[in-house]
Amino acid sequence: MKLTQKERQWAGANSSLAVLLAGNFVTILDLFIVNVALPNIQRDLHASNAELQMIMVAYSVSYGAMLLNGARLGDFYGRRRMFLSGMAIFALASLLCGVALSPWSLIASRALQGIGAALMMPQVYASLRLLFDGDERRRAFAVMGAVQGIAGAASQLLGGGLMALDIGSLDWRLIFFVNLPIAAYALIAGKWFIVETRDATSARLDLMGALLGASALTAILLPAMVGQEQHWPWWTVLGLLLSVPLFAAFIAYENRVRRRGGIPIIDPLLFKKNGVALGMLASFLFFSAISSFSLSLTIFLQIGLGQSPLQAAMLFLPSTVAFFAGSVVSAWFAKRLQHGAPTFGMGVFSLGLLIAVIDGFVGGDGSALTVSVILQGFGQGIIIPLLLNMVLSTVADTEAGMASGVFSTIQTAGSAFGVTIVGMILFGISNGSGAEPDSAVRTASAYGTAFAVATLYNLVAVALGLILFRALQKGTTIDHAYR
Repeated sequence: MKLTQKERQWAGANSSLAVLLAGNFVTILDLFIVNVALPNIQRDLHASNAELQMIMVAYSVSYGAMLLNGARLGDFYGRRRMFLSGMAIFALASLLCGVALSPWSLIASRALQGIGAALMMPQVYASLRLLFDGDERRRAFAVMGAVQGIAGAASQLLGGGLMALDIGSLDWRLIFFVNLPIAAYALIAGKWFIVETRDATSARLDLMGALLGASALTAILLPAMVGQEQHWPWWTVLGLLLSVPLFAAFIAYENRVRRRGGIPIIDPLLFKKNGVALGMLASFLFFSAISSFSLSLTIFLQIGLGQSPLQAAMLFLPSTVAFFAGSVVSAWFAKRLQHGAPTFGMGVFSLGLLIAVIDGFVGGDGSALTVSVILQGFGQGIIIPLLLNMVLSTVADTEAGMASGVFSTIQTAGSAFGVTIVGMILFGISNGSGAEPDSAVRTASAYGTAFAVATLYNLVAVALGLILFRALQKGTTIDHAYR
């Protein structure tokens, strides 16, 4: 039976969806799966605490720096081509991560993973927007959201399970090798089933802007991570000082690109719009609290309390279930509470963090942390669906694409910043406590205190974010996206 043109388009769109979401899955998976393996990576590669932080941060920095250019490359050369190119880079980087023999080879491979992810992810969003219409588009994005949630939920359990199985005595290396069969499927199926799309545009890539932005961010994060451990050698101080002119050069260059009619990676004029700067800063603080808490919690559970990777991973499961519940009722809260919805979600999130702080200080056995992560997950589930819409409501429709890209970049930069600050606090206190590996009680107490103080940063960041949210909400309609 001969298919109509509409039926062929529907079939092509759905076949594309099945492959594109594989890329979406591994990108989200690798944001979190590494967390549960950090103590084993540190022991096996003899990594310093600073190098451990960089293993996490390298992915975020390279991903954030290349994200907007990744979207533009899809416009130029075709989104299927760039998706497959990104997947190939991601697969190669995953293989290199799995065979890494030193901390720095793993850090470099993680950075390459971030570049591959930055080429893939924009093609998923853009392709779904172009291939589907109306209810079908909403369904496609709902499926994508479910895949992202499953990836987030599965990452910790999958990582802990793979390390518990220890197939071939590969231990933590399996968490990277698991990407390879998924990548193989996406590369083979994508060649045949993804529908190619591209936009006619004459705008040039802003590679220099990406380089300057990444350099400025690295000039802050790298010395901050390494400085304390190496007793602040001269080059760390110099790096921090150089970050100021690098950021100034980045802003000046982006303004020059805009004046010449190009498309900067981040348009400085966007931040002059009413409420945009507040929204972006609030988002920066919020995501810095989310990402960094998982680092301190993993270290506390595995090193402080002596849990196995699988035991530690099981604690994250209730948080994921609570996140799903929060996201389901987020729209209902927005309609009922209006401007109070984000405040309520932030309050629930803060209460969860406060419980974690108290549990760390009193030296509990970690049982209260189950309640803590459930509250955090539920609060995040309420806030995150509202946050992007709050920020986008402050800009014109023609600027929504740029604002969305900047929001994603700010999100990854905030994650990297949070990991850096929390890592400095966590490892600084635990190292200075004199904790001994053969003294379980002393180790638990030392890491419990370090975990509590580090979580105080999360609490302060959320409190500051809440103040900014309240200021932003004065001119924003929260339920706009649900009408």
